Amino acid sequence: MPEVVIVGGSLVGLSAALFLRTHGVDVLLAERHPGTSIHPRTPGYNARTMELFRAAGVEEAVRAAGPWKLNGTGLLWAETLTGPNHRWLAPPNTAAQPEDLSPCTDVVMSQDVLEPVLRAHAEALGAELRFGTELESFGNHADGVTATLLDRETGTRTTVEAAYLIAADGAGSGIRAALGIGRSGIGVLEHVVSIMVRADIRKELGDRSFAIAQVNNPGFTGMARVVGDKLALHVTYDPGEGVAQFTPDRCVELARAAAGLPDLDVEPLEVLPWANTAAVADAFSAGRVFLAGDAAHVMPPSGAYGANTGIQDAANLAWKLARVLRGQAGPGLLATYDAERRPVARLTMEQALATGRDWFGADLPAEVHAIELLDTAIVKFGYRYGAGEPYEDPRRPGCTPGSRAPHVWVEPGVSTVDLWAGGLVLLTGSEGTAWLEAATRLPLTARRVPDTKAFGITGSGAVLIRPDGFIAWRAETADARPGATLAAACEALLAGA
Repeated sequence: MPEVVIVGGSLVGLSAALFLRTHGVDVLLAERHPGTSIHPRTPGYNARTMELFRAAGVEEAVRAAGPWKLNGTGLLWAETLTGPNHRWLAPPNTAAQPEDLSPCTDVVMSQDVLEPVLRAHAEALGAELRFGTELESFGNHADGVTATLLDRETGTRTTVEAAYLIAADGAGSGIRAALGIGRSGIGVLEHVVSIMVRADIRKELGDRSFAIAQVNNPGFTGMARVVGDKLALHVTYDPGEGVAQFTPDRCVELARAAAGLPDLDVEPLEVLPWANTAAVADAFSAGRVFLAGDAAHVMPPSGAYGANTGIQDAANLAWKLARVLRGQAGPGLLATYDAERRPVARLTMEQALATGRDWFGADLPAEVHAIELLDTAIVKFGYRYGAGEPYEDPRRPGCTPGSRAPHVWVEPGVSTVDLWAGGLVLLTGSEGTAWLEAATRLPLTARRVPDTKAFGITGSGAVLIRPDGFIAWRAETADARPGATLAAACEALLAGA
């Protein structure tokens, strides 16, 4: 019997399965589609997300899967994809990431390339992934959950019992609706249809390489992405007219107009409608069910924050579920998932709106104009949990509980990221022998680091880092009762206090 059922096998569901298995949790994932996505959505995975993949042991595999090597920064504006009239539009809030901020860098690659990597590694770790399987109903009970699953090919139904359920079933989450959880935010900004066609324009593109382009000409206005021999086109439409207007012939016309090649050989593949929306669920959990990714929050694609936020949801939740399931923590720890991730989702959603406002001059509701646009380094690394300011500049970290632990090389090739990857970790300095001895009696690892100043402590102080890389507790100097103090800090963390 699985300990956790995950509904939804896209980026967030697969990440949740991967992270849970790295913590030893038995997982069953159900995804209604027969395989991973064919749509090259979400081209950017930021360095914070890559830290989480590094901790899960998949960073190198992700990088080897085929990131794009771009020959410009930002968004390509083009009259046609292959024509001479084009220029680069840089994001309004991006500065070069300092090399000492993280052991990882951003990766630009498409979702359809990343998902198979996550799937393969989750399965290799023992996750049970059932594609072509749909959730028909679920029960949310005091002592666990039940899920009735339908194999869409055979028609076979099975009922599965588990301790918890993660809803990663997308923006139109049926689980969220069944729980009666509403959403707050601006709502739908525009209706978009994504058109996938097979059309090889690599020869005509030459060395022009970009993640996404804004194309404007009489025959096509919208976004376009090139992935191998395929084109992904994104155009707005009137939902009153429906998606039936995007016939195969219409899709061929749009692809040729976007490419600027009137005789281009085009094979229509799929038409997928979606709504560009800004909304955050009013709760991220109900009983033993937790919302993650688009089921919990949706935001405009500006900044590529949506998938990254969802993957980071999964990492936050995974270690907490593992500790509770192993009897190392009480249910109060799970309550911190909503308390921590919902404010981050709202902050990130606002930044996506502000980025679109300043980047494209998007026509947005008046309240968006009051949002202060933050540097992307703050959005990626600077959000905080708990009391106090909601974010900080990670280039000048305060190192207080609730903030991300800074990256420090503790030895050649080994970052502090690699230390918390194994679970709770206590770091101390050259005079921290008493802390090291106290740590031997607790479920954590401990070690000395050469640079304690990076954590705002002296050589006799200590800092406790959670398995998702956030600081749980800190003592700036030595303590008269290190054993009792450290035990109390661990108890408070695992109780959700």
